[in-house]
Amino acid sequence: MAKASHRTPASRAAPSAHARLGSSARPPEAARPRVAPHRKVVRTRVALTPGDEPRPSGQPRRFLTTLCFLLILVGMLLLGRYLGVEEPTRAAISRSAPAIVPAGPARIRAWTDTTDEVRPAAGTSGQFAYTSGFGPVLGGAGPIRRFQVAVERPASARAAADFANEINRTLGDPRSWIAGRQYRLQRVPSPAHAEFTIYLASAATSRRMCLAGGLRTGGYTSCHISGRVIINDDRWEGAVPDYRAPLATYRGYAINHEVGHQLGYGHVGCPGRGRPAPVMMQQTLGLKGCLANSWPYLSGKRYTGPPAP
Repeated sequence: MAKASHRTPASRAAPSAHARLGSSARPPEAARPRVAPHRKVVRTRVALTPGDEPRPSGQPRRFLTTLCFLLILVGMLLLGRYLGVEEPTRAAISRSAPAIVPAGPARIRAWTDTTDEVRPAAGTSGQFAYTSGFGPVLGGAGPIRRFQVAVERPASARAAADFANEINRTLGDPRSWIAGRQYRLQRVPSPAHAEFTIYLASAATSRRMCLAGGLRTGGYTSCHISGRVIINDDRWEGAVPDYRAPLATYRGYAINHEVGHQLGYGHVGCPGRGRPAPVMMQQTLGLKGCLANSWPYLSGKRYTGPPAP
């Protein structure tokens, strides 16, 4: 018998490199399974030096800012209340005492009106001195309606200033026309542009000026013609009989009534015995059972009456 061959048949696969190198050899990198390395957590304590403390997050910082703002706001409100500054209320609007509005300096500068309707009557000059300087803007809303103030000579500078200040006090009161928030009012000097002029004229001069506009006053009442509010000085100084109210009340009525015409309001009647007379009622000619009243707005609302007959 032939001896069995100890050679490896050609068909048997050659041993792998791993087998040739022995079992202690490491397999190639691509053949090894990837296992996440085990991480060991090391806890350390770090001592902080002054100035290295961690800063607070944004939320506590916003809270502190808001708190500081609120404290400042409360402090301002308390200070305002301590100083007597407060928001206007309806109670203040309906208060009987008129509000004083700063009028600023009201000096006069001589200026002569040479129009025909103010030709001097006997014992009058027919010449007007205009207040100089700008008054405060009266009211909080609406377009500004500008006016000038003039007094008939020989009125003194003090009389002109008093008249201008009384106009500012009246038209700047929160019960006056500015309460409607449709317009604001401001006194301006001559020759600055103005929509109308408020005159303080003697009885004779006012009669001539009103007659030029087609109104017969007999030198007794005040009047309004386009662009001119004419206050009769006799009424300004002495009001009318049986008015049964202080002179300041009549003066406020006279200004608001005639300026009301300039703003487009017409005459109305008494709404009922014992009730306040509307400012557009002709109070100079009698109260007809109503009570004297200077203001077009009462308790924050426009106060009026029935159409005049």
